[in-house]
Amino acid sequence: MDQKQRDSGGRTPLYAQVESYVRDQIRSGRWQPGRRLPSENQLCKQFDVSRITIRGAMEKLVEEGVVYRIQGRGSFVADDAAGEPKRYPVGTSATHGDLLPVAVILPRLRGMLTTSLFAGVEQGLAASRYRILLLTTDDDQTREEEKLREAIRAGARGMIVYPAEGRTYSEEMLRLTFDRYPIVVIDRYVRGVKTHCVCSDHFTGAYEATEHLLRLGHRRIAFVTTPYLRTTSLEERMDGFRQALNDYGVVLDRSLVLEQVEPEAISAFLAANADVTALFAVNEGIGQTAIRAAEASGKRVPADLSVVFFDDYDHAEAARIPPTCVAQQGGLIGEQAAARLLSLIADPLQERSMVRIPTRLIVRASTAALAGEGQGAVE
Repeated sequence: MDQKQRDSGGRTPLYAQVESYVRDQIRSGRWQPGRRLPSENQLCKQFDVSRITIRGAMEKLVEEGVVYRIQGRGSFVADDAAGEPKRYPVGTSATHGDLLPVAVILPRLRGMLTTSLFAGVEQGLAASRYRILLLTTDDDQTREEEKLREAIRAGARGMIVYPAEGRTYSEEMLRLTFDRYPIVVIDRYVRGVKTHCVCSDHFTGAYEATEHLLRLGHRRIAFVTTPYLRTTSLEERMDGFRQALNDYGVVLDRSLVLEQVEPEAISAFLAANADVTALFAVNEGIGQTAIRAAEASGKRVPADLSVVFFDDYDHAEAARIPPTCVAQQGGLIGEQAAARLLSLIADPLQERSMVRIPTRLIVRASTAALAGEGQGAVE
């Protein structure tokens, strides 16, 4: 665009000039349904404007159904009867100011972590035009596949997903990730599959919990978990546990790593390892089970067995034995995930990143110094 053109159109916002140009090309028939539009860089050079200006114009055209996008391939002229269909349907046309859906997919909505996480996402989206479509998976990958497809059919412009337990992402998660659909995962990721991720600093949280036990004088410390291979949040907790032991001169005893969480299995484990004086559980459910199993087998908590676990819970301080635990900042995780998603919706092709949120060790009554030891007595 030369200077004369810019002067004559000076009263028209630049994004509106770009938008008008695209509409004119389509109305005149020069750009037929299914035709790929010039790239953002090409339009930037043609109109001598920033990419932000181009994106503003294209977003409005997409919302009105004039143009559709295929993530990673570009923008195309829309036509319900011709051309390539939208890979990700966006529902009915939206005018500026309409509320648009984004999906939040969680294993469940109960407990302190997921409820605070959901509240954080709501807070993070409050000032935007996006609102939440909440779906739950019961921590099942098959159900997760169904919910991912359901969100796409509902026109979700992006998703925040707390992945179901499994050795890898579901096929639908992988397809969306590779297609550059705006998606943010929370809590865990899969090694070798780059995703936008917001998660707790699991390693440091586990390190600090284990260090707390070590500073109380404990050396025979059990680690109780579900099978953790390739579940990165659990792997990182194991790594933090191992590193703390190493830094305090304690060699990890693999016989003290229990990957069974049934009460009977924990009771049998404690009976077979009478010299264990402390136990670290990877989540609140296992920690509570361990406390009950210990007491059922005649051990007093914390006099005979100190117990610490990941995840705080509502009214924990009022429990019969208020637990020492690693608290995750669910609200902050949710807010950061929402901010990341809004950024991705505006620019799906940006470099993938990981945000780690600090945890906090809350010391209560389920841990105590080993008999004859004091706080910090052994360094």
